[in-house]
Amino acid sequence: MISLRVDRLCENEPGFEKWKHGKKYDNLIFQKAYWVEMMKMFDGPMILDICDPDWIQEQLDIVEIGNMVHAITCSSMELTTLMRTYFPNKLVEYIPDRLDFSIFPLAREKHVKKAKNVVWFGFINNAHETLEQMLPVIKEYNLNLKIIADRPYSKEDGILALDPECIYYDQRFVYEQLKEADIVLNPKSNRAFFKYKSSNKSLIAWKLGLPVAQTNEELVRFIDPDERNREVVEKQSLLDQEYQIQKSVDQYKDIIQKIRFQYFY
Repeated sequence: MISLRVDRLCENEPGFEKWKHGKKYDNLIFQKAYWVEMMKMFDGPMILDICDPDWIQEQLDIVEIGNMVHAITCSSMELTTLMRTYFPNKLVEYIPDRLDFSIFPLAREKHVKKAKNVVWFGFINNAHETLEQMLPVIKEYNLNLKIIADRPYSKEDGILALDPECIYYDQRFVYEQLKEADIVLNPKSNRAFFKYKSSNKSLIAWKLGLPVAQTNEELVRFIDPDERNREVVEKQSLLDQEYQIQKSVDQYKDIIQKIRFQYFY
């Protein structure tokens, strides 16, 4: 899958690129890369970019690693708050996932009928953990469920019993496939890994003209086409104001300048 925080950033700023072996760089951003050896050797501004608490699963000492860089950026406000408790004297900033609007197709047409088709997309393990909580409303309203993921749904539960349509996630086609739905499902989990996740799936859905239901209550509300249209208008306005990729470019540049002023001048 394309990385919103790496590929789209590099595509929209000539001064940013993915690290290449043997090339000299003035600044480094370690995006989910806990490369201690390079952090020790590099003599310029360094940022550790964190978009989920994967260090917990990998049993890494995030405080030790974080103290090797000059600043930390996070993809959710919850994760930013957590990192600020770990690093009270270090620059820790929130840089949300943002979108390159130019790569998106036109948003789907205005919603005119009661919802019939819902879709979930992402890594299938996350669907296994969260999707069954939406089952009561899916069944009550006889909704058609589509799952777009890296693997078919296989957990032995009520979702599997629905025999949902499963499609392999392919970046070339996924946006058009999502537009065929009326509502995107994005239920959450109480597990720490989910608590700190970014909102990138919701951003993508809103850009495509789709409301996002995180709860059964929201799913019921979005059965009504007028509610879906209101939600889409509101969220697309928010996207225009806050979630264009250039804002992330500007934030990273500003952080690098702050690092240089504090540590290198």
